[in-house]
Order: sequence, then C-alpha cells, then structure tokens
Amino acid sequence: METIDCIKTRRSIRKYLDKEIPDETIKKLIDCARHAPFGGGPIKEPQLWKFIIVKDKTIKENLALDYEDRQFVKQAPLIIAVCADKTKDPKYKNWDITASLAIQNLLLASHDLGLGACFVTTFAHHKTHEEERIKLIETLNLPEHIELIALISIGYPDPSEEIEKKELREINEMTHFNRW
Repeated sequence: METIDCIKTRRSIRKYLDKEIPDETIKKLIDCARHAPFGGGPIKEPQLWKFIIVKDKTIKENLALDYEDRQFVKQAPLIIAVCADKTKDPKYKNWDITASLAIQNLLLASHDLGLGACFVTTFAHHKTHEEERIKLIETLNLPEHIELIALISIGYPDPSEEIEKKELREINEMTHFNRW
C-alpha cells in the first residue's frame, strides 16, 4: 500500500473477526513501531517505548473497564499496551508525544497488513478518571517507572462493521502562513 493511501484510508476499527494474529505479524507491527522518530537528546538508549502484548481474555476484560464504548477491547484478538520507560532519559518529560509517534506507526502498519486497529485512551490527562487509570496500571502490573500511554486494539476487521465517513475540515480552515 502506498503511504499516502494508507494514511487517507485508515479508520478506527472496533469490530473484529474471531481470528488470531500470528506472532510473526505482531513482530512486524512492533518493528514498525520501533522505527518511529523519538524525542530526547542523543543518549545511549533513546527509544523509551515499551510494548505489552495482551492476548489473555481476562486481562482484556479488565482493560475494557465497565464502559459500554470500550467493550470491543474484550473482543479484539490483540491489545498492545504502549508504555514509556521514564528511566531512559529522566530529564525528558514528553513521553506521551514520543510514544504517540510509535502508536501512529502501529496504526498505519496494522492497516497496511490488512488489520484493523483502534487507539484506546488510558486517561493519562483525565483527573476525573484516576480510578480507571489505576485499574489499567494494576491490570498490566506496571512498575512505577513505566508510564502507560495508550492501548491499541488490533484484529482482522469484521466486514459487518459500519464505518462512518470521516468528515474533514478544509485545509484553508486550519492553515496559517508565517503568522496567525
């Protein structure tokens, strides 16, 4: 798939076929994620992202929480928890931005490989959802130095899912040249 076509045709998929994703495909996804740009200075181990591959049904059920709009997490054949290791560069604080670059690679690579994927929030910046975030962290047994950034549900798309057409603003509505 051409890069621009991949970017323009990717959609969030929340309904999956009951079909396991081969380990070799998962390795390809992680390989694509690790090729993302990363922030921070020139240090020995600059790539701070870590990935937890979740196939266990009970863990997926806990990650879905009790939210109606997250129940697709239970059904996804694969969840990848994207995390950041805060010890890789202790002075660097933009873990979520750097990890998001790897996430975008995961989403695009999934689409290119014929898979569907969806970014699922972990409430990192939502003080009103602190209990839910704690449950996610406990479910994944994360140590203190690992920051949970997002969950990515992945699977073979169920063709019965109705995907709404993406509405995009016009380019001139969001573009300024030289100054605001």
